[in-house]
Amino acid sequence: MIEDTKASAVIDAANLRFTSHVKDQLKALDTFSDDALEWLMLEHYQFSSTNPGFLSTAATTTQRLAPSGVAEELLRNFREEGGHAAIYKQALAEIGSPVETRRAFAPTQAFLAGIEQLTKGTPSQILGTMYATETAAIFEHEVFWDISREVCRRRGIDFGTTTLKRFHDMHLEGVEQSHKDGLGIFIDRPDACGDAGDGEPIDAAQVADGAEAAIRTMRIWWEALLDEARRMTRPAAQPA
Repeated sequence: MIEDTKASAVIDAANLRFTSHVKDQLKALDTFSDDALEWLMLEHYQFSSTNPGFLSTAATTTQRLAPSGVAEELLRNFREEGGHAAIYKQALAEIGSPVETRRAFAPTQAFLAGIEQLTKGTPSQILGTMYATETAAIFEHEVFWDISREVCRRRGIDFGTTTLKRFHDMHLEGVEQSHKDGLGIFIDRPDACGDAGDGEPIDAAQVADGAEAAIRTMRIWWEALLDEARRMTRPAAQPA
C-alpha cells in the first residue's frame, strides 16, 4: 500500500487520530445522563454560531495570498454558513433545548478565543487552521447526529421528522465535505491555483503549523467537554 504523502492527507491523519479518540468516548451514549447530552449540544451550538465570524476574518486576511481563490473559497464558506446557526437554534428549541438556557463554560470560551487568535495569524497559517476545522466539522456533525437522535429518543420525539436531523443531514450530505475539499486544493497544489500575481506564496510549513495548532485547540476543548459530561453523569456523592 502506497502511503498518501499529500499535505492535506497528513493533516487528515492527525485530525483522524483526534476525532477517533473522541468517538470512542461517545460510543455508549446510554451511559450519559440526559442533562449531559443536552449540554453537549448547547456547547456545540456555540461554535456553530461563532464560526461564520472566523470564516469572515480568515477570508479577509488570506486575500494577501498569491492564489486569490483561497479568500474566495473562505468567503463562499462564510456565505453558506451564515444562516445555519439560526436553523440550529430553532432546531434545538423545537426539541425543548433552547440555547438561552445554556450556562457559561470557561473551556468553550477559551476554545473560541483560541480559534479566533489563530485566524489572526499569517495567511498560510490561517489556511491550515481553517482546513483543519472544516475537516473536524464532518466528525462533529456525525457525533451530534447520534447525540441528537438519542436525546429525541429519550424525549419521545420522532427524530426523523425534526429540523435538527435535517440540519445535521444538510452538513453531512455535502456542505462540510465541499468546504474541506475546496481548501484542500490550495494546500496540495498551491502552484496550480491560478495567477500568482503580487501576493504571498503559500508556505507549506506555516500551513502545517496552523493545522496543528487548530487540532491541538480542538483536542483540548473536547477533552474538557467529555470530562464535564462525565461529571454531570456521575451521581452526586451522598452525605455521610
